[in-house]
Amino acid sequence: MSMQKRVAALALATAMVGAGFVGISATSASATTTALSCGNKQFFSGSGGHAGASIRCTGGAFVANVTCFKPGYGRYHHYGNRVESGGTSVVWCDLYATAEDVTGLPS
Repeated sequence: MSMQKRVAALALATAMVGAGFVGISATSASATTTALSCGNKQFFSGSGGHAGASIRCTGGAFVANVTCFKPGYGRYHHYGNRVESGGTSVVWCDLYATAEDVTGLPS
């Protein structure tokens, strides 16, 4: 086999492998993308000064993500329990913090 044919074969093989990885990557990304539909946000206070929140989502497994605010510390996030579609995830902020917002994140 001539050098020119070897270079052409190598280029073709490289292109095919690269295209395969792109195809696999695109498929994997679209397969893991979940469109959640969330609602029924609730905020509540626990014993001892803890603020909590819950959210219900459909469309896939998810966790609650609460934005908390604590004076002297600032804003931070806590994550709730992982639940399947249709379930409710509950999450708590630290002592003396407030729960500002809660969303659902695909899990």
